[in-house]
Amino acid sequence: MTSPRYRRVAAAVFSDMFKWSLWFFSILFVIHLVRVFWLNGDTNQIEGFFVFSQYSVNIFMLVVGIMSAYVFMSRHIQQGVSRKDSYLGTALAALALSAFATLVPLAVNGLQHLLAETISLPVELDTVSAFETTGGWFAAAIALFLNTLTFFLAGWVISIGYYRFGWIAGFGFIALSFVIFGLNDYLWKPNTADAMEWLPYNPLEANFWLTALGSSVLILLLFSLMRLLTKRVTIKM
Repeated sequence: MTSPRYRRVAAAVFSDMFKWSLWFFSILFVIHLVRVFWLNGDTNQIEGFFVFSQYSVNIFMLVVGIMSAYVFMSRHIQQGVSRKDSYLGTALAALALSAFATLVPLAVNGLQHLLAETISLPVELDTVSAFETTGGWFAAAIALFLNTLTFFLAGWVISIGYYRFGWIAGFGFIALSFVIFGLNDYLWKPNTADAMEWLPYNPLEANFWLTALGSSVLILLLFSLMRLLTKRVTIKM
């Protein structure tokens, strides 16, 4: 019994994304090692890999999202894959990549924590404080997963905007991505929430899980938007 086509599409897309992520994390890990052992600037403490990698991981996910329409969708439909299967496959691959991009920093950070307790390092590694501010490692992992997925979807929105409507209208989708980033920052970053006091909901006064729920709603809306945008898109040869 063969699996549904969208699952095969998801496996193929994730395979490509996984290869890119291996290169990305390898380079990022080397940079972090260099910072710990040689470029620590005589500081007493350096953040662990989980905190160190967050900004770079989000940018990586944004770039992969921007590549999605041109790299994956065109290839799929030219090979006879339906637009729906291409969308579902890419969406599942994005979920898997976000999970992988969350687990790698978490695992490396855990290994660093164990090493810091057994060997002497040239600088102290802060591998704990990031989890204390979010209520534990599980909550921190969920926050990173939701952020990485949001950045991927923002990139996917830009990608399909340029692909379907051309470069002039594409600027409008870049503007839309800034709105997405603003909403995401409002949910997760305290400074942004303070600047938006006119909004009825203040995430700083809410439970972490309510903030995560708000982020999940934003993600579901973006997935729905992407389905609408990819439904009848004309494929460029």
